[in-house]
This record gives sequence, structure tokens and C-alpha cells, in this order.
Amino acid sequence: GEKRYIIASQSLAVGREVLASESADILPGNALPLKNIPVGTNIYNIELKVGKGGQLARSAGTFAQLMAKEGRYALVKLPSGEVRKVLIDCMATVGEVSN
Repeated sequence: GEKRYIIASQSLAVGREVLASESADILPGNALPLKNIPVGTNIYNIELKVGKGGQLARSAGTFAQLMAKEGRYALVKLPSGEVRKVLIDCMATVGEVSN
């Protein structure tokens, strides 16, 4: 158990443990690589480069949606409506950003 500050998910309860792992469950607040998240899931805090940290969909109340997976890339629909290609190994957090 390492402790760090995170961007809270909408349905995250006080004291709930969150995981950042390839094998984490698909639960709000858990971070996983895009390749392990089902298509259609709401996500936030999305990396653009592997290991750089989340850069997309970080504002209060926002989320993006994982639209498709195509080879090395995933298609993500951002809050602005833009659909962007992101490397499938990049991490994202499941859920919506809390207010």
C-alpha cells in the first residue's frame, strides 16, 4: 500500500480502496490500461503517453467514453465531442470525475 492523491470518482466512498493495476476490477476509481476496459465504459484522467500521467477528462463532473479498440489504439470520445485515438496501453480511470 502506497498512498497518493487521486482525482475522485463520482461514486467513490470515503475509505474505499482504489487500485491502479492491469488486473484491477472495473469499478469506479480504479485505473487500468485502456486495453483492459470494456468498450462503452465511462472513463476519465486518460493518459496520452504511457507513464506520463492523466491529461484528458480531468475537470469536475466530466468523463469520456471508450468507443472502440483498433489494433494498437483505442478511440475515446472526449467531453468536447472530439473522438481521439489513444495508445491502448495508456491508463485511464473508470467512472466520472466528482464535483
